[in-house]
Amino acid sequence: MRTIQVAARTTLSADAAFDRIKRLEDEWTLPFRGGSIHWRQRSEQAPTERRVSFTQTTGDFRSLSGAWRAMPTSEGCEVLVDLTYDVGVPIYDRILDPLIERVLARAVRTTVAGF
Repeated sequence: MRTIQVAARTTLSADAAFDRIKRLEDEWTLPFRGGSIHWRQRSEQAPTERRVSFTQTTGDFRSLSGAWRAMPTSEGCEVLVDLTYDVGVPIYDRILDPLIERVLARAVRTTVAGF
């Protein structure tokens, strides 16, 4: 199991960014080494904390969970995404984890840039 945190900045206010975060789809497909990583998730909103937590319900990971948070900054906000995942193949963890981490981090940054 691996846990990562990805940070991305936007000029949107934290409230505006949270509004975008809570409207994100609960189904994701990301390109990965000539194929794709896919999962469906259940999300729970915590508006007073500007946080959306999620847990994979079906998909390619043995387990995947995390949270998106919008934190105010002087220039807008920082979106922090905590992800904990397990690919489910211990012998390949050393190889796959860094590759998957890059794909997930890129997806977060691309999503926030699209806000």
